[in-house]
Amino acid sequence: MGIGKRIKDIRAILHLTAGELAENVNIPVRTIGSYEREEAQPGPKFLNALIETYHININWLLTGQGSMFIPKKMEIDLNYIAKLQERLNLTQDEITGLIDILETDASRDMVLKFIEIKKGNKDALDSLIYNLQGIKAIYG
Repeated sequence: MGIGKRIKDIRAILHLTAGELAENVNIPVRTIGSYEREEAQPGPKFLNALIETYHININWLLTGQGSMFIPKKMEIDLNYIAKLQERLNLTQDEITGLIDILETDASRDMVLKFIEIKKGNKDALDSLIYNLQGIKAIYG
């Protein structure tokens, strides 16, 4: 299944017409059709809009792996963050950056993949590589 089919799946799950999706992500409706027919490849503007508007998992969108949607945000235990700050001697800017990473679903997913890789999970390494390729495709 290619990216065009996955875009159709997004519309079906969200009960959107091609016109509604086009309006919501601010691109022409004919462009949606060309993506779905795989006559054209989606660009960064469209991919970012899908991620931001509908919380689509970029890894799933580009590769078909994982879940369609990014999981809901987790609650961050600030006491644990304070212990990390002390243990690792982190600055306030570093702590702020860490919290930003952990609150961003896609970034948190990559951090968790690093943990799995450290445990020897080779599948997590493949998944991380796909995620990084997706990021590269979006941001060049």
